[in-house]
Amino acid sequence: MAQVPRPLYEFGEFRLDAAERLLLRDGETLSLTPKIFDTLLLLVEDHGRLIKKDEFMQRLWPGTYVSEDTLAHNISVIRKLLGDGTNGKTFIATVPKVGYRFVASVGVLGQDSGEKKFAEISPGSRELLPGEKAGLARNSEAIPGVSLARPLAREGSLPVRSSGFRLAATAPITVALVAGFAIGFVAFNALSPTPAPKVVGLTRITHSGRIDPWGKLVSDGSRIYFLEREGDHWNLTQTSVNGGETQVVAAPFRNTLLLDLSPDRSEFLAASFVYRSTEMPLWTWPVQGGAPTRIGQLTAYDAAWHPNGRQIIYSKDDGVFIADRDGSNPSKLAATRGHAGCFVWSPDGRLLRFSNFGPDMPSTSLWEVNADGSHFRQLLQSWSNPPVERCGSWSPDGSYFFFGSNHAESEDLWSLQEKGSPLRRGYANPLRLTAGPDLSGPPLVSSDGRRLFAIGSDLKAELVSYERGSRQFTPVLPGSRADYATYSRDGEWIAYVTIPDSVLWRIKRDGSLRSPITSPPIRATSPAWSPDAKQIAFVNGSPTCENKVYLVSAEGGTPRELFPNECGQFHPSWSPDGKFLTFARRLPSGASMATTIQLLDLATHRLSTLAGSRGMVAPNWSPDGRFIAAVTEDGHHLLVLDVGAQKWTELAQGTLINGRLRWSHDGDFLYFQDLLATNEAIYRIRLSNHRREDVVNCEGFIRAGVPRCSLTDLAPDGSLVVTLQRNNADIYRLDLSLP
Repeated sequence: MAQVPRPLYEFGEFRLDAAERLLLRDGETLSLTPKIFDTLLLLVEDHGRLIKKDEFMQRLWPGTYVSEDTLAHNISVIRKLLGDGTNGKTFIATVPKVGYRFVASVGVLGQDSGEKKFAEISPGSRELLPGEKAGLARNSEAIPGVSLARPLAREGSLPVRSSGFRLAATAPITVALVAGFAIGFVAFNALSPTPAPKVVGLTRITHSGRIDPWGKLVSDGSRIYFLEREGDHWNLTQTSVNGGETQVVAAPFRNTLLLDLSPDRSEFLAASFVYRSTEMPLWTWPVQGGAPTRIGQLTAYDAAWHPNGRQIIYSKDDGVFIADRDGSNPSKLAATRGHAGCFVWSPDGRLLRFSNFGPDMPSTSLWEVNADGSHFRQLLQSWSNPPVERCGSWSPDGSYFFFGSNHAESEDLWSLQEKGSPLRRGYANPLRLTAGPDLSGPPLVSSDGRRLFAIGSDLKAELVSYERGSRQFTPVLPGSRADYATYSRDGEWIAYVTIPDSVLWRIKRDGSLRSPITSPPIRATSPAWSPDAKQIAFVNGSPTCENKVYLVSAEGGTPRELFPNECGQFHPSWSPDGKFLTFARRLPSGASMATTIQLLDLATHRLSTLAGSRGMVAPNWSPDGRFIAAVTEDGHHLLVLDVGAQKWTELAQGTLINGRLRWSHDGDFLYFQDLLATNEAIYRIRLSNHRREDVVNCEGFIRAGVPRCSLTDLAPDGSLVVTLQRNNADIYRLDLSLP
């Protein structure tokens, strides 16, 4: 059947093309993200009608939790694009606490879809398939004057009793007609893709909310193993593939990560680690328990068994390597720019696929290489720009490859058909399997290929303040889902980033005058107020150029890139006089130290490097401008630079010192946190004598189920502001309907 054409909508100087997904102003195309376009289209299509917030959520983000902040942000962006409220124009009316109505006059124009219609054989018959049309056309040309609906008889031919038609005329027509239908059937099957797998059921099988999506799901067929974060450490945990109670496993190390199960299902490939995203020692560990065995001296970011069970695949900074199971005879299989991970072999063992990501990578991508190291190439190279694909798994028969991607603006699972039947073609592009909740990590495929297991999460953040005198925590900006909160110097404003959309907001300390400062596709982190509270420096975590420092007016507007032609900038901090901006800068790959601290003169735009700052991050000026504190990139050392003397002094050591350093308002103390100290303790150091003091820890929150608790800022009254971060992550089982 022909598709019903979608109309064009006109309002003011704007035209909205629903079919082409375009918004034009006086003929000029305006740039909108897909979700903001969908929000506008919903308003315009139902113009004049009050659309409640719940309806927006159900129609724009079905099956996915999204805060009202995100909807409010979309509406705000649309109003700015349309110039709502300027020159007497009004497009969108707000009904407080209820919803929104598009109130501008809308003209609806018909639009020809351009689709041609073919004549039908007889009234009520279906539209012909392409092959059938071609076959019938050829047959009618071969027998001029013959109607396909009622063939004409030829003179002199023998009559046929059953039909009244003459056999000489009927037989060739019948043969041709059958041939035409046969050709059409074959053509239809050859051109039509194999029916795609579909998710017919979604069940959450764990309920702790503490699973760390960084860890893998590994299964021995009856149990699933995974990681749960508990403050300063991780627990190796298991549950039945059918769900039920979770149990902490008696693991051989304080932090044990399972990477893979051997082909004979007798041994785990495991890693011991201190914190995430570092090279880890590799071990084998019997499934039935017992002592682990070190794999030579191998360390890696990730690893997997070779299908032969006698070798190990693993990743280093510069590539993918293969070695014998005892760590001997290592050799490079493929050279990579970033860190490879999520290794998975095709069922026939001929092809290895993996994700490629890392500090120097602007995005994540899928790659594949033959078992002998040949034909190394990127998978789905032109599907997303930039690529946003990661971590996949094959179906047991090799027909499908399931992987995660935020190609459609949310973290979903997709399927790629690897091969078609003899009469059907495969898919050129992946097909979406899920649309919420956000699912991450390589999906675990059941042995029969009819179930997938994946980690679904709903990131949330909550701000609380701690007052040392009362020893009480109290909420800050309740319900805001805020992270990276920071107060302006005068204490009147708070800038923060909402989770998970990474939009930068500002709000008065009393909760009034809340407004967004940035909008997607910018993903803001690490905001820093200028001393006069007129500008905010922040880091954009866009996948096209990971970590780039921007400046934006505190009133909003278009953010300005400080260095448009390079990436790898983070942790901005202003000098107290507002003349300089410091930030950490990542050096090109291969340098002896990965980072330095840069000093930018905002008047001259002159950039210089702080002496002795190689390998340091997180610069933070003292209130009087005499000192700059910083942390080594590995998180082990806290140092301070005497700006006048240009001398660095070590103040403290830790396991993983949080980069959110904060000075007391009088400059006497420097507050810091060791994220892997017992109960994620927060400390302060008196600058005059370098004495370290305990301030508070997060034991109560950790016991209550909060996986992470991090120092964020100091409030105007000197109380600590802490972010409680929750992944709300659990394992979901997806039941598949396979063709």
